[in-house]
Amino acid sequence: MRNWSLLGFVLCSSVALAQYAEAPVTNGGSVVGKVTYDGTPPKPATIPVTQDPATCGATRVEDSWSIAADGSVENVVVYLVDIKSGKKMDFPAQPVVDQKGCHYEPHVQIIAKGSELQVKNSDPILHNIHSYLGTSTVLNLAEPKQGMVIPKKITKAGGMTLKCDIHNFMRGAIFTADTPYAVLTAKDGTFEIKDVPPGTYEIATFHEVASPKSSTVTVKAGEKATFSPKIK
Repeated sequence: MRNWSLLGFVLCSSVALAQYAEAPVTNGGSVVGKVTYDGTPPKPATIPVTQDPATCGATRVEDSWSIAADGSVENVVVYLVDIKSGKKMDFPAQPVVDQKGCHYEPHVQIIAKGSELQVKNSDPILHNIHSYLGTSTVLNLAEPKQGMVIPKKITKAGGMTLKCDIHNFMRGAIFTADTPYAVLTAKDGTFEIKDVPPGTYEIATFHEVASPKSSTVTVKAGEKATFSPKIK
């Protein structure tokens, strides 16, 4: 007869071993690069506002993309997928996503798995923040009062897209990281992931509407590896 207690212990131990462990990094390197759009960037669409224009404005420019004239893409998450140990987690323990002027502020952010997200409504109207990890709902919160803050612990890693079920032009994203090796690209599309222990890793991107890109990078002590994907 199979020993289910022993089997359960082994499975749990395997899960525990797979978790990220903080350890000093004394001979680290880094990963640098630039994310650009693959092809001709889309022209932002103008969306008519039919709900609460006094707060939201009469029209809204679709803002899922932030692309510079040279094709550089801002607000792309670049992260190491399979790193098992390294520097200390340094994301805020209580990050905030605010619904302000019918925008999500910040539009995109990185938070730590296990952190307590503060979901805030600074507008004098009803908002309903609805987030998806793939096709699965993570958050579905109605906030009818200005100044409301609802804390929610986020326990699943990955990229969430945000929308308001009342104001369909409100879009944004949150990436929940289970390691500190995740960064956002700057306005010029550049990024740097610092203090990476030497080794070979899978590296990937997350963007609220673009398809993800991935590759492998080999980081050497004191040196810079490069990753410069094109996304669309």
